[in-house]
Amino acid sequence: MRIPLKNKKNQGFLLITTILTTFLITAFLAAFLVIVTSGLRQANRAVEGMRAYYTADAGLADAFIQLRAAASFPSAFTVSNTSYLVGPNNLNGSYTVNVTTNGATWPTYTLASTGVFGSASKTLTLRVKATSYSRWNYLSQTEISPAWGTLWWVTGMYAEGPIHSNGQFNIWGSPIYNGPVSQSSSAINYGQGGPPTDNPNFQNGLTLSAPSIPFPTVDLLNSVKNGAAQASGISLTGATTIVMVSDGTMKVTNSAKNWNAKSMAIPTNGALYVNNGDVTVQGTLKGQLTIATNQAVWISDHIRYNTDPRTTPESTDMLGLVASSDVTVKQSAPNNLEIDAYVVALNGAFQLENFSTGGFQGDMVQFGGLMNKYCGPTGVMNASGVIIDGYNQLQYYDTRFKNAAPPFFTPVKDSSNRIVYSKVDLKET
Repeated sequence: MRIPLKNKKNQGFLLITTILTTFLITAFLAAFLVIVTSGLRQANRAVEGMRAYYTADAGLADAFIQLRAAASFPSAFTVSNTSYLVGPNNLNGSYTVNVTTNGATWPTYTLASTGVFGSASKTLTLRVKATSYSRWNYLSQTEISPAWGTLWWVTGMYAEGPIHSNGQFNIWGSPIYNGPVSQSSSAINYGQGGPPTDNPNFQNGLTLSAPSIPFPTVDLLNSVKNGAAQASGISLTGATTIVMVSDGTMKVTNSAKNWNAKSMAIPTNGALYVNNGDVTVQGTLKGQLTIATNQAVWISDHIRYNTDPRTTPESTDMLGLVASSDVTVKQSAPNNLEIDAYVVALNGAFQLENFSTGGFQGDMVQFGGLMNKYCGPTGVMNASGVIIDGYNQLQYYDTRFKNAAPPFFTPVKDSSNRIVYSKVDLKET
């Protein structure tokens, strides 16, 4: 039987349609397979990348633990782990962390951790700096004096920068705090019942029940003592008077050395230690210096920097005064006294000699910082909270101390005697 031509054409058309359909389906399936395969690869790369990131993060943690375990500032070192467990089924990654230091007296450490998992690699860079006690503009163990009892912050007083007491602040009137204030006690002790009569101005907030900050130990004295014992330091015995001169020298009186206002350069490494003798200090400092004694420090006149960091931020002039007992301003010191230094009374107080006599002496400007175990008296107020004898304290913060410290200052250590580091920044590269 012959098939009509019309039917043959239809069959040809159907065959072509079937072939095209099959081709399209095949192409679609191939494209779908490519998409699925590509997606799986991308997903796998994403998973590997995520695991490489977590591996690098683990490396940072490992290196940071080892950094904190060091009793002093370590030099550069490397940490590595070639079988870090990062997933189920015993999946392992690896990390290498290079820890470097800028070599400064108060160093910054850079922890560069590269984590590898499969074909993925991630690098995290963390910079940290040891925390100095000088980062606090004011720090006390307690605001109660063993000799004088409760001491008050009163109207007219002003303080900048971070302020903390491991005890309880006593406030009478309206002192101003231009910086974060914290205390370990759960409540402020107000002298007149609190607001509105007592109305302190906490311009950057108040934190109550804050964790106590470990107070420095004899390590700080020993650090300066060891520095002074070096050829580039100065070590003395017995009562000593130091008058700093703006040309970078100082005049030193010390009977054990037979020195009477002997002129000499500031010690090259910035360490001057006096054993078994009080130190009296005044003058203008050019350079960096820490004066420490296992007894007391007396301030007899203005202490200033040759180049004032408040007007010239690039100034490198920096002074630390460290006493095992008290740091005392002599009653003979001038009115409107200025003290440019970071002052430390390890086991005593910062105070004014004969603070209840002599009338009002104006403002005492402290530029730098103050750390004392006990709050000490610097004046006397009347029943209205007005200072009638001594000084009104104005504590201005030397912002350089956020990331620096006077020579041979020791870092903050926690209860386990580990150096406390603060994060500068964290970056993924």
